[in-house]
Amino acid sequence: MNDFFLASNRTLTNQLGITVSQVTVKDLDHWSNQAEPIRKALKKNYSDESLEAAIQLHKLQGLLLCELVIDRDLDFLTNLISQDADQFISLFKDVVQVNKAYFDQEEDSKKRKVDKSESTWFDSFQFLISKGHIHSEIMNYTFGAYIEYLKAAQRNDRNSLLSMGNTVRVAYHADKNGFEKFANDLKNRDSR
Repeated sequence: MNDFFLASNRTLTNQLGITVSQVTVKDLDHWSNQAEPIRKALKKNYSDESLEAAIQLHKLQGLLLCELVIDRDLDFLTNLISQDADQFISLFKDVVQVNKAYFDQEEDSKKRKVDKSESTWFDSFQFLISKGHIHSEIMNYTFGAYIEYLKAAQRNDRNSLLSMGNTVRVAYHADKNGFEKFANDLKNRDSR
């Protein structure tokens, strides 16, 4: 799915007429309980065989995961999986595709204890808020949009630090006239 799909919280309607939504940040606690064992089982391999194997291992989680992001209830899903398993796998593939940002996360390579000084969700929310985002909007972002906004804010922060570092370096090495010329060039850059 592309950036505009993520940012505008679009849905996908599959060949059965079922609408598949993106998971939002506010629902991640429910989502991750069901999705995490499936994500680990898939290991970024989204072939039909891998999806089928993951569902066989985690059938209940697969059903509950789908229920969270489609416009049908659990009864519909249980009937679908018992009557036409291939159609269910196709639906599940759509759920994974629409929410690929979650399934593509990197595995934490170090199994370490959670330390209170480590980053939390609130730290990332605060970071986005400091960049002009609003808490209620963040909670309604899709997970994919949230990740992309976070990456963009981090890139912006790095670029600002680089720019400030270059300015300090120029100020340190330039004479008064050289620095004034540099500062004027920066001011005039916006008016071009």
